[in-house]
Amino acid sequence: MKRIMLLASVGLVALLVMAVQPTYSMLHVDLEVRKLEGGGAVEIGYSVGSSPHRYEMIISVMPVDELKDVPDILIVGAGGRPGWSSAVTGLYDHITAELKIRGIAASVEMVDIGDLGSEMDTNDVIIIAEAVDMDEEAAADLMAWVMDGGRLICVGPSSLPFCQKLVDKRWTGPDDFLRVKYQRLNGYRIDAVEASTYAQALSLRTSAPVWALEKRYLDDLGAITIGYLHHDEDGDLVTSAMVPLGEGRLILFGGPVSQPSVVAGDAAISWDIVQLIVSGALWSTAEPEFTAFPLSADARAGTFISSMDGDLVVLAYSPQSHVPLYGRTVVAAS
Repeated sequence: MKRIMLLASVGLVALLVMAVQPTYSMLHVDLEVRKLEGGGAVEIGYSVGSSPHRYEMIISVMPVDELKDVPDILIVGAGGRPGWSSAVTGLYDHITAELKIRGIAASVEMVDIGDLGSEMDTNDVIIIAEAVDMDEEAAADLMAWVMDGGRLICVGPSSLPFCQKLVDKRWTGPDDFLRVKYQRLNGYRIDAVEASTYAQALSLRTSAPVWALEKRYLDDLGAITIGYLHHDEDGDLVTSAMVPLGEGRLILFGGPVSQPSVVAGDAAISWDIVQLIVSGALWSTAEPEFTAFPLSADARAGTFISSMDGDLVVLAYSPQSHVPLYGRTVVAAS
């Protein structure tokens, strides 16, 4: 009798779990872009079916210097197989799931740092999400790869291989390596936080990591703030930034993945990385424009005008995770 009751209880729990699981049926947004006569603007048409839940929809328009499909992604592990760290596996799991939900077929692979040299392709995006120990020659090769057009994302202190070190208030290391300084983000004052245009357009979630980057050193590199700016009397701090290097881009997150603050680290950073990639932000030539549509569960259709011109990536999504919504199209200049 006890066994029957136990099996019944297990069955009831299973039914309850199945009942409360979210449904990940993707709402697809049809996007059409028409260039207006005279140039300098485009008309964007959108249509999407109804949803069981109310949600906000955002459409971003990103000017880019290169039109391409969503690239393959390499996540670098410093420990190597089979001892992948939680930072590496966490990003892998969340990025893979996020791409799958959107129906994107891009490959995501984990690669040992020792094998990175043979795996690098400037068509890929490489992510380093933990402290790495790389000799100067290998670090210089990675920097050259970025300069040749690669996109490198580094999350957390000591994740950037070609970085000078500040020792006794003096920078040490090769002269062409970058001077980037991380600082703990102590406290979170909402009135002292400013969201960048990229963060607003893409609903980036990593707003208060444990570590942030000192803005004054980023300014020396010509960096663009893509995350959140924390104003502090001792100097502004940035949660994430993009540094143009030659033909490529370096993206720096304060991080780390393993120590989240305010939001879950690997989930939030994975969302941010996917948003930056699919929106075209890593290839952007200027800040995006975006239009936010209010909460609704009804079918939506309409048009709006964007003052953007040239090569564009248009992305539609919902910041609400319970309503997966996706649409993407690219527009050539001619």
